[in-house]
Amino acid sequence: MKNIKTKILLFITIFALVIACSDDDSISVNSTPEFQTVEKNISSLPGQTFTFKAVVSDPAGIKSVNFKYEPWFLDKTIIKDSLPTSYEISYNFKVPSDATENSIHTIPLTVTNAGDKMFTENIVITLDKDIAAPIINIASPIDGSSVLIGTTNEIILDITLTDKELQNFKIESELLNEDISISGTSFSYKKELDVANPKSYSFKITATDVTGNVASKTVSINVLNSLSFDQMYITDVTDDAELSSDLFGIPFTTTASTATTEDGFVFTGKYYSEAPNSEVRFLAQKTSFSPFSFGGDANNSGTLALGSDVSVNPIILPEVGYYEIKMDLRDSSYTLTKYTPTDTAFGQVYIIGTGVYIDDTISTCTNNNTGGNTCWNFASGKPFTKNANNDYLWTIDVTLKEEPSNNGSNGFILNANPAGWSPFWRLDDGVEPTATVPNGGTNFIFPDSALDKDYTFKFDTHLNRISVTIR
Repeated sequence: MKNIKTKILLFITIFALVIACSDDDSISVNSTPEFQTVEKNISSLPGQTFTFKAVVSDPAGIKSVNFKYEPWFLDKTIIKDSLPTSYEISYNFKVPSDATENSIHTIPLTVTNAGDKMFTENIVITLDKDIAAPIINIASPIDGSSVLIGTTNEIILDITLTDKELQNFKIESELLNEDISISGTSFSYKKELDVANPKSYSFKITATDVTGNVASKTVSINVLNSLSFDQMYITDVTDDAELSSDLFGIPFTTTASTATTEDGFVFTGKYYSEAPNSEVRFLAQKTSFSPFSFGGDANNSGTLALGSDVSVNPIILPEVGYYEIKMDLRDSSYTLTKYTPTDTAFGQVYIIGTGVYIDDTISTCTNNNTGGNTCWNFASGKPFTKNANNDYLWTIDVTLKEEPSNNGSNGFILNANPAGWSPFWRLDDGVEPTATVPNGGTNFIFPDSALDKDYTFKFDTHLNRISVTIR
């Protein structure tokens, strides 16, 4: 009997211990997690990373934080063994690249305390983030242009901004400074200025949108007492649209004399005449025939003609071949000198890079030897076609588009060796190039706006001149 009582007592003791242990595991609390701060609405885009941000507190202690959204394969739990009474949530997540732009997604953020009490806050993710800076279009003045002091207003400002939602416009110069709060998707700014002192004036234009994206442009204009210029261009196109529709290279640059008495007045340009009686004109501004364009006087050979549009009579190059054309504004004269290059021509020239397609299908990322994927490599260079009458002049028709098999930048360089890098050419400027640089320079990266279009590349190895025009 005593033995039975002992066993019963032992059983009761063990049962009590089990119950006690069970009670220790389940903490009784009377609090619920609270969000002190939380970013409930987040704007993002497919393929971009955003951050869940919040501060949560609970006197019982924070046990875990969970983010769960099955469509994006998100199920992340952060466990806090130390049971902090306050916890700052900062968790990065990359939106799947195949998510739909402008779609809306609700992701529950659940916090659990030490007593297993939970509180959920829904975080709304909208894939509409504005990461594009405002577009600034400066119709006037033309950058680098020159005007003469006269009786009318010398500087005419005509500026337009566009964006999803604009917030601020600012213009800064020694002539005026304005800071204007704006709204809407477009804004126009127009003003005319009467200038008393001849000199070069610069205007910095800055546009900001509601997301905080910022764009800025600087435009300069020379106000002159007489015709003298910092730069001069030469062109064979015949309207303003052709001057600005190229990716780069149109019009061609000239060399300004630095001699004391010639500075601002004497400019020399080189040009290859592909046909007899080619026509060229000098421009004092890069993107327009106005306000100053120069041609040849039809009645006086060697005399410059001044115009304000394309109607000015051209300078005629009578034969096929290379010409040096020198203009002198001091006496309104020009000279033509035909010459033959003496530098060595190349047997073949290639384009190398990413995002460049021949016949819309053959990529400069396709290795010519193996057929594999090799971007930015001489083994994948695609050949130009040599001009039938000029060993220095090469052309190639291409389509620019996003390279699907490469995450790098879309761009190009040139070379003349399918088995190695040298000789090669890059550009003097990665944004607005004016010349190629043999065995030097910088890569040119195509802007997104240039993609999905057809172009003709024309490259002159003697002049180190390349132009890329829409075809």
